[in-house]
Amino acid sequence: MKRLLTSILATLAFGVLLPTTALAVWEIDPSHTHVSFQVGHLGLTHTPGIFRKVVGRTKFDDKNVEASSVVITIDAASIDTVHGQRDSDLRSAAWFDVENNPTISFASSSVRRIDDKNYVIAGSLNIRGKSIPVDFNTMLTNRAINPFLKLPMIGFVGHAKIKRSDFGMAQYPAVISDEVDLKISLELIQKP
Repeated sequence: MKRLLTSILATLAFGVLLPTTALAVWEIDPSHTHVSFQVGHLGLTHTPGIFRKVVGRTKFDDKNVEASSVVITIDAASIDTVHGQRDSDLRSAAWFDVENNPTISFASSSVRRIDDKNYVIAGSLNIRGKSIPVDFNTMLTNRAINPFLKLPMIGFVGHAKIKRSDFGMAQYPAVISDEVDLKISLELIQKP
């Protein structure tokens, strides 16, 4: 009897860890989702930064990954490089121009499975009102049940490289590298 009960509980737990409906809607957990970047400085170091306010939704289906989608919206003014003056400069019209372009967004156009944990998410990245195609090489990090909400969770980490000059931010080319490494760490909770 004990073995039967253990098998039933294991089956139920495993079933909950997988999306149970086609194109399940997953909401981004903003307190555990991070959009970060790093950019080279004088060829010596990489200056890191993070955007502190991120919202979005995804639709994910393990059985039909190609039908999955993601939309992320970032508050451009939430940029933080741990240097107040630099952050103010980055919010100015010369850089992110947050007064006229308050958000940065990414909307997927396709999702392609590479293997059980790796995906390429292609889409359009919009910064300063200019949209550029970008591919995020993305890894599914884990699945779990949120111990407080008792809802399925899933994690992904995606990486991409962009050129800041493509978005009209070409200042100081001898000092700041044109190539920017982007990283999006998503923690998602399945909507009931």
